Amino acid sequence: MEGRFDLLELMEQYGIKGLIVFVAVSLIASLFRPEVLNKGIDKISDFFKSGKKDQLVTESNILNHDLFNFIDFWIESTIPTMEFATKFREAVFRKYLIIFMEEYKSGMLSFIKEEKYKSMDEAELWKEFIDIVNKIVANYEKRSIEVGIPPVVVFKMKIKNNDTIKLMMDLVNNISRSDFYESDDNYLKLYSIMNIMLSILENTITNSVVVCDSINGEMRGLKFGDEIEP
Repeated sequence: MEGRFDLLELMEQYGIKGLIVFVAVSLIASLFRPEVLNKGIDKISDFFKSGKKDQLVTESNILNHDLFNFIDFWIESTIPTMEFATKFREAVFRKYLIIFMEEYKSGMLSFIKEEKYKSMDEAELWKEFIDIVNKIVANYEKRSIEVGIPPVVVFKMKIKNNDTIKLMMDLVNNISRSDFYESDDNYLKLYSIMNIMLSILENTITNSVVVCDSINGEMRGLKFGDEIEP
């Protein structure tokens, strides 16, 4: 693809460790949403070729990241039209996914607006991100139960989400510790982390259909809103 840089050049400048981290993050994350990750990776490759990291990834890129645009799109357009096995399950899973997305958006916006990330070292950034994700998970699970989503849905989604959350945390850990992603105010690290999160969140939408189909008779007779599970 035009604009991509030479991986041999990357290795010469950042060493084999930098090369491995960049390739691993790029390839694994692109399995979830290739077109979005390619856009993000192109942005990162631009600064590498120019040697001007801080001019190409700015605070504006963070505040206006595609993560927030896609969350809004999913909440307003994608999730309300998703089809599940029954009307009851549609109401339940649509509500769960909307709460899920709202909490990720709220959690990340709060973190960004506090601006503490700008002065964090690699260990602090990694720890802070763990805390953020844990709070987000606790919040969307609590809200889901409070609005009446069946515990079996929350539990089975938790199991499914744990796999992708673990992958996300591993990738974030690599980004946090890599010299390749160093820049003033941690803009490049946070931008890259948000690319990963964007891919993980869309994967959750797909996984919800799989989880729904895996639930057999546990919800028979339950009511959510005006819908009753047959």
